[in-house]
Amino acid sequence: LMASSAIPFVFPARAILMGGRTLWCGDGSMRQLAPISPAIHLGAERVFVIGTNYRDETSPDSHGLDPPYPNLAQVAGHTLSNIFLDGVSMDMERMERINALLARIPANRLKSDSLRPIHTLMIAPSRSLDQLALEHLDELPGAVRTLFRVLGVSPRKIEPGGGALASYLLFESGYTRSLIDLGRADSLSQAEKVIAFFKEWSA
Repeated sequence: LMASSAIPFVFPARAILMGGRTLWCGDGSMRQLAPISPAIHLGAERVFVIGTNYRDETSPDSHGLDPPYPNLAQVAGHTLSNIFLDGVSMDMERMERINALLARIPANRLKSDSLRPIHTLMIAPSRSLDQLALEHLDELPGAVRTLFRVLGVSPRKIEPGGGALASYLLFESGYTRSLIDLGRADSLSQAEKVIAFFKEWSA
């Protein structure tokens, strides 16, 4: 878990003993462009995805004004989102397109084991995690808050910014507890879908 959370340049790589030798490992999202594919290759027929992308956080809300030039925090947050979030969305879209194509093929004509419909259910946040992170900035140590301000992270109601960067680097208990509560509430709001998904799998 520590290795899979080790964002390069931010958190140190973790040593893992594999095959009798030590390998230094970090977050695999840097190169895993199709994060759902390993489960499919291992034979999965149903995939339950817990997403973290509320919406396209890189698209500014339209208020009739052109957005200002992005600051360093916004650029960094956008970069991290491209690495860690967009891969899941793209992989889900690709899988839905393949499912749609397979649905056009008669069942008796589909003889490939590698090409098969994959049933999926995705639970995504009902609110922006960027904004949620900004609400918990005051929980950070003073030195970190100062650094964030220098980078352009601001919780102000007018022109807030840098929430994406903060959401990746904020591990204070208040924020993580809010994430857990949000995930629980979002799951319960779709309880019927979740139960039906697992009932079909166990049947």
